[in-house]
Amino acid sequence: MALTRPQKPSAAWVAAALFGAVGVFASWVGLLDLLSAANLQYKLIGLAFTTAGLVLLAGSAVLVRDTWRWKRGRVAAVAAGVAGVFVGGYLLVLQYRAPDLPGSRLPPFLTWAPWAVVVVASVSAAVLGWRSTEDHAADQVTWTAIGGRLFAGGLSVTVLFSGVNWWYTQQYQPGTTAAALTVTAELRPAPATAAGNADDVSGPHVFEGTITVENVSSTKVQIVASLYQVTTVTHGLRDPMEGINEVDRERQQVACFLEELAPVTDPECDQPHIYRYGQFSAGDPRAEDDYPISRTSQPIAAQTLQLGHIVGDGSWLEPEEAFEHNLVVHVPGRAEPGGSPGLEELHLSAWLAVAQGSRLVLERVPGHGPEMVPRALMSNEEYRDYKEAEEAVQRTGWQDDAGADDTTTEPDSTVEVDIGRRDSYYEELTMPRSPDEAPLLVGAEPTRSPRPYPHRYTVVEWPIEDLSTLHRLVRGAHVVNTVQVLSMRLYDPRNSAALMEVEQGSMATCISPAGTLEGQAEDSEIRRDPTAVCPGTWYSLADGEGRVANAYERRYQEMAEYAEEMAGFYGLVQTGALDVVSLTTGAEAAAAASTVPAAPQFHPLPSDVFQQCEPALEVAKTLTDLYTTEIRTAFERRVAEMSGSVPGGTGGAPTLQQGAEAAELFEAYFEGANSALLACSGTETPEDTPAAACTKAAAAEIDALRYARDLGRALREAEPTDAWVQRGTEAVQAYQRAEGVVDPWLAACS
Repeated sequence: MALTRPQKPSAAWVAAALFGAVGVFASWVGLLDLLSAANLQYKLIGLAFTTAGLVLLAGSAVLVRDTWRWKRGRVAAVAAGVAGVFVGGYLLVLQYRAPDLPGSRLPPFLTWAPWAVVVVASVSAAVLGWRSTEDHAADQVTWTAIGGRLFAGGLSVTVLFSGVNWWYTQQYQPGTTAAALTVTAELRPAPATAAGNADDVSGPHVFEGTITVENVSSTKVQIVASLYQVTTVTHGLRDPMEGINEVDRERQQVACFLEELAPVTDPECDQPHIYRYGQFSAGDPRAEDDYPISRTSQPIAAQTLQLGHIVGDGSWLEPEEAFEHNLVVHVPGRAEPGGSPGLEELHLSAWLAVAQGSRLVLERVPGHGPEMVPRALMSNEEYRDYKEAEEAVQRTGWQDDAGADDTTTEPDSTVEVDIGRRDSYYEELTMPRSPDEAPLLVGAEPTRSPRPYPHRYTVVEWPIEDLSTLHRLVRGAHVVNTVQVLSMRLYDPRNSAALMEVEQGSMATCISPAGTLEGQAEDSEIRRDPTAVCPGTWYSLADGEGRVANAYERRYQEMAEYAEEMAGFYGLVQTGALDVVSLTTGAEAAAAASTVPAAPQFHPLPSDVFQQCEPALEVAKTLTDLYTTEIRTAFERRVAEMSGSVPGGTGGAPTLQQGAEAAELFEAYFEGANSALLACSGTETPEDTPAAACTKAAAAEIDALRYARDLGRALREAEPTDAWVQRGTEAVQAYQRAEGVVDPWLAACS
C-alpha cells in the first residue's frame, strides 16, 4: 500500500489559507465599493475585486477538499493565483501613481509593502497549490479541456470591463467633472431713499453690492469656501519730480511712473518705492506685475470696511443654478482735502474655492474650527527672511552702492528653528527701539526684502467623504483646510517700527491628510502657523531649478507638492471677481486734474555719461539740501551773535550745536559722495558736448563739497575766535563761488 507524503496536504492547506485570506480581503473591499462607492468607476473596480475575491475563495475551497484538489487543484491554483496577483498588482499600480507624503507623515512601513505581500502570497499559494497535486497529476483536468472556454470567458469579461471603464473615464466623467462657475461682483450707489439725506456730503456714503455666482456647467458644483471683502483705496496725486536739472526731472517723471509696473534690473528712477529685480524672496506678491499704475496718482492707503462669507461652506449649485449675495456698504465720510486733493475708490473683491465634479464631497460637520488665530506664529522661513534682511542692512551702508544693487547673493537655506526662539525674536521685533538703534541708515538696502506673511487669520478643516474603500486604502483620508487671512505683517529693518500689521484679506484652500488640525494641541505649531497648514501657498523653499538644501526644506516641498497633486485629483480650484467704483466727485476729480503736470509723449534720451554721473550729482545735491545749507546758516547765526546783532534772516537759523551735528553727518557721507563724483569727473567725453558738462559739473561739485566740509570742521571747533570767523567766512565764500560754477554746467548736463 502506497503512503501519501504528508507535506502535500500541508502545502495545500497553506495555499488554501493564503488564497482564503486574500479572497476575504478582496471580497470585503469589492463589496463595499460595489454597494457604496461614490461613482461608477469605483463601483466597476469593486465588481472586479468582488469577482477576484470569489475566485480566490473558490480556489481555497478546491484546495481544501481532497477530491476536488485531486481533479481540479491545478486549475484552481492558477486561477486563484491570477486573481490574487490582479488584486495586489492593481493596488501596487494605484499606490505608485498616488502622491507620496513626506517620511514624517508616513506609516512606519513602506506604503506599497502590504500590496507586495498580497502579490507574493498569491504567487506562493499558486506554487504550493500546484505542488500539492503532484501525486494526482494524471487525474487533473487539462487546460486543453477548459482552456478555450476560460479564454473566451476571460476575454469577454476583459473587453466588457475595459469598454465600460473607457466609456466612463473618456466619455462620461469629463462631462461631469468639467464644472464651471461665473462669478461677478457689482457695486452701485444706493438709492436716495436708502442713503438718507443724499445732499449731506459729510455723512457716510451708502453703496449696494451684489455678488452673483452661477453654475454654467451641466453638473452640480460644490462651493468649498468663500470670502468677500470691501475696501476703500486712497490714491495720492503725484508730486512734481525733483532732479539735478530739467532733463533729469523729465526723465524722473517718466521713469518713476513706468518702472512701477514690475521690478527693474537697473532703475533710472531715484525714488525708494521702485522695486529692484531680485529684491524680493521667491513668491512675494509685490514682485508680480499685475498691479495697475497711473501717471496721475499712486495708492497710499487702504482700509477694509467689510469681510464675510458669500455662501456657506459645502453649499451645492445645481446645473444652471445661480446664487446672489447682496450687501450694503456704509463708507465713512471723508475729510475735506487739504493741499493737493486725493482720489478714493471702493473695491469689492470675491473669492470662491470650488470643487469640480463629484469627487470632493464635504462631510456635514467640520473636523476643526472655524478658529480665529489673532497672531500667527513666526514660521521658519519668516525667521530666516527677517534675520537675513536685518543682517544685510547692518553690514551695508548707503554709500556701498554696488552692494545695495547686488541681488545675486543666494539666501541662506531655511532650517527648523525652535518655537521658543522664534517667539522670542518676534517679541524683540515688536519692542520699541531706542533712538540710538533706529532708524538705521536710510540708504541701506537689504539684499532681498522680506515678503509679507499672514498675521491674523481664521482656519477651518472639513473632512472629505471617502470616494471608496479602495481609495482610502491607497491614498488615505483627506480634509480641506481653508485659511482666510485678515491681515499681513511686513518687516522693514530700516524703520523704527520695523514690524507692521497691514489690513489685507485673502483666502487659501488646500487638501491635506486627515488629522492635520483635528486633535492637535492648542499650542502646537500647526495650530498657529498657516504656512504649515497650506504649505506652498505663500512661499516655496525650492530654488529656481527645484532643488532644496536640507531635510526640512525637502519635507516642506514634498508637502506642498502633495497638496498640489491632491488638489488636481479632487478638482479643487479657486476663482473670484472684482468691481471698483469711484468715491471721488466730479469737482474733486477736476481739481485733481488741475494739479497734475502735463507729460509729453516724447522724451529726450540722455547720454551714457549722464546716466553714470546722475546718481553722484543727485547725492551731492541731496547733501547740499540736507546739510550744507544748515551748516552755512548756523555759521552765519553764530557770527551775527558774536557781533552783537541778529540779522532778520538768521532769527530762525539753527544753533551752533545743531550746525555741528549736521557737519558731523555731512562728514560721514562725504567720502562716499566724493568718490562717486571723482569717478564721474574722470570719464572721458568729447569737448563742448552736454556729456562733457556732466563731468565738469562733477569736478566743480567736488570743490563745493570740500569747502562745505571745511566750514563744517570749523563749526565743530571748541571755541569760536576771530580766526575761526575768518576761516569760516572764506569757506562760505569759496563754497558759494564753487556752487556758482556748478549751476551752469549742471543745467547743460544731458
